[in-house]
Amino acid sequence: MADLTIIRSPTLLTLDAAGTVIEDGELWIDGETIAYAGPSGAKAPPTDRPVDVVDGKGLVAMPGFANCHTHSYAALLKGTVDALPLDVFMVNAILAAGARSARDVYVSAKLGALEMIMTGTTACLDHFSHRPRHRPEALDAVCQAYADVGVRAAVAPMFSDKPFVETIPLSDGEIPDHLKAALPATPQPHEPFFEMMTAGLERWAGHGRINLMLGVDSPQRCSDALLAKAGAFCATHGIGNHTHLLEAKTQWAMAQGRDSRGFVAFLADHGLAGPLSTFAHFIWFSEEDLAHAAAAGVTVVHNPASNLILGSGIAPLIQLVEAGVPVAFGSDGLNAGHMSMFEKTRLAALLPRVCEPDPDRWPAAGPVLRMATVNGARALGRDGKVGTLKAGQLADIVLLDGSSLALSPRGDLPTQVVFYETGASVRHVFIGGEAVVTDGAPTHFNAADLMAEAAEIAARLAAENQAALQKAESYAPGLKAMVKRIHATCEGPCRLAQL
Repeated sequence: MADLTIIRSPTLLTLDAAGTVIEDGELWIDGETIAYAGPSGAKAPPTDRPVDVVDGKGLVAMPGFANCHTHSYAALLKGTVDALPLDVFMVNAILAAGARSARDVYVSAKLGALEMIMTGTTACLDHFSHRPRHRPEALDAVCQAYADVGVRAAVAPMFSDKPFVETIPLSDGEIPDHLKAALPATPQPHEPFFEMMTAGLERWAGHGRINLMLGVDSPQRCSDALLAKAGAFCATHGIGNHTHLLEAKTQWAMAQGRDSRGFVAFLADHGLAGPLSTFAHFIWFSEEDLAHAAAAGVTVVHNPASNLILGSGIAPLIQLVEAGVPVAFGSDGLNAGHMSMFEKTRLAALLPRVCEPDPDRWPAAGPVLRMATVNGARALGRDGKVGTLKAGQLADIVLLDGSSLALSPRGDLPTQVVFYETGASVRHVFIGGEAVVTDGAPTHFNAADLMAEAAEIAARLAAENQAALQKAESYAPGLKAMVKRIHATCEGPCRLAQL
């Protein structure tokens, strides 16, 4: 490959602050970065170095999406979740994941990464779960999977140390004592986890596309001592942290018993709410929580599709944006829907329109796309380095077929991308100037071989975990009763649609 690549005559959806669209554009990729993004022919190519010219006529170029909340383990659990509220889903997900080898971890992460790049996502934040205990070989496996695909990934190993039964607002009698005693209880010892993280940071420090964060599971699942260690660890190593936060009303109920000021202030006290912090979901927040989040400078990761699938509620996007909180988007795990960020961006734009009667407050297509790219870069610790098509940015670029059904005939391009595109138009993807998808196929590996191996592993895990999942069914009535009671009797914010 030449060290300078020029893509001639695509339409450029730059996603800059002005919303610039250049109909007959030109992109220069110099190594890992964009050297030029502007009108075609306005800049003369050099004559003293190799140049690879790509015909981009009929294509639409845009920055790659950032998927800022996903779980790589879930790629082997597609089609396993329907009509389960979050707290029931949690038990099923823990038991369905099963004990996995490093190869299982690698294949699952690689399969998820395949779906991402094929639908225009170039970077992700993996809230990495590995049960019953994190192991260094599993952490290396997930990082290596992303490295082999070529995607940018922030890997945030997820930890907790409280038994599941202590992390939900159960009332007496909702689950019989003999069943309660058998609920998953696999708290992780603190020191091995932080030793693994320290060593992992050293091993992956030199990789340009892989970085590690600290992944709090959720504050109600962690002791004060563990959260204090986590905050100190982040400060010592200068890394970010990621957590589920106030995803369901049952979590709001747990916050009331932990700290009367709410979970955001509680996390801030432990050094886990700041500009390097990301809160996934953040649906059931109070006015106080919102004020603390805005003051701390955290980024919220909105997961509209999984919130709907699990009935968790509708995150108040307008309220967050107007408070000055940066919002990025995530898909959640593949057991809670597919990974096309076109869909997540569309849902993020649409849901406020059935919650807010004033159309002047509705988020428009262009700003919502910037949440998915520019704000996504911030969530991944790459603020200002990626997310728009302009000189100096990393060359994370998606090329869409402009003659596809979704994009033709052409209207306002940002509007059309948000409300019509699914990811089916993706033809080529560059990450750091490297082609990772060409003509609709990954360049680094054979997709069919990967999917065949993933199918074999998924079938084995399903057979191994069948008895555990059947046992999980016995918890569902009590957990559903708990969810209904919390919604019926507890005060606080309402994030469910009312007809």
